[in-house]
Amino acid sequence: MNIQFEREGFIHIKEAFNPEEIQQLIVATDSILNDPKHKQDLLSIDESLHTHKILYPFGKHELFLKSLVHPSILNALLSTIKNPLEIVPTWEDILIKLPFCGIPVTFHQDLALQSSKYDIFSFGIYFHTSEHNPVYYLPNSHLLGALTKKQLYEVSEKRLKEFVPVLAKPGDMIMHNVKTIHYSETNLTPFPRYTWYLEFRTLSQLYDDSPWDKHWILGRRAIFAHALKIYQPSYYDALIQDADILEPYLRNLQLRIPHETETVKYDMESPYNHFSY
Repeated sequence: MNIQFEREGFIHIKEAFNPEEIQQLIVATDSILNDPKHKQDLLSIDESLHTHKILYPFGKHELFLKSLVHPSILNALLSTIKNPLEIVPTWEDILIKLPFCGIPVTFHQDLALQSSKYDIFSFGIYFHTSEHNPVYYLPNSHLLGALTKKQLYEVSEKRLKEFVPVLAKPGDMIMHNVKTIHYSETNLTPFPRYTWYLEFRTLSQLYDDSPWDKHWILGRRAIFAHALKIYQPSYYDALIQDADILEPYLRNLQLRIPHETETVKYDMESPYNHFSY
């Protein structure tokens, strides 16, 4: 594992995607935003009614499924995750910060529906520059463990001057530990900022400390296996050694697997949900 990442809880990986790949992903994102059939997964968080987030993009455009197993993502995963034979993509959404009205994202750790027991890693792939509206990270704050909302705000306000803005360019990728405290301000610039977020865990982590059942976990594992088989076949046999278990999920592949289920809901009263009321 990269020493800087282990110490600080985040790392800036430059030029992970090339300009052509990023331009294609921007076009794909705009096509989703402009297609009424995706309305249920286009979230408007405030009264502006502008879309601020796209949920579950894997099934909305082929490029997102292909990019799930992009060489830069695989290289970062294989150098970070402890058991590469158990990789599961557990989160995917696109944050949309529009010009002049991109919403702020307040101090938080990524703990809603998350594991507090393990180190989990999230990737932010930048489609536009963040130089005018960066994400600020608090170095080594992941070492504090899972914090309640009250604890998190106390730490953040006390150490406000220690937050570091990471200025990403299009194609850059920022990997962070989900327990690293971070935030971003309102985008008041004339420039958009699209950021695609992906989170990965392992089967062992999910079975031991997550709210989801085996069916949900294997369904998501199958998405990763399918993407490897189609777009990175040279990795498939090396990383997917449970193909027999995944076979029924691959045969009836679901690319949209919601985080909320009949039994799993966001707890808006949880002290570890930093976006609770």
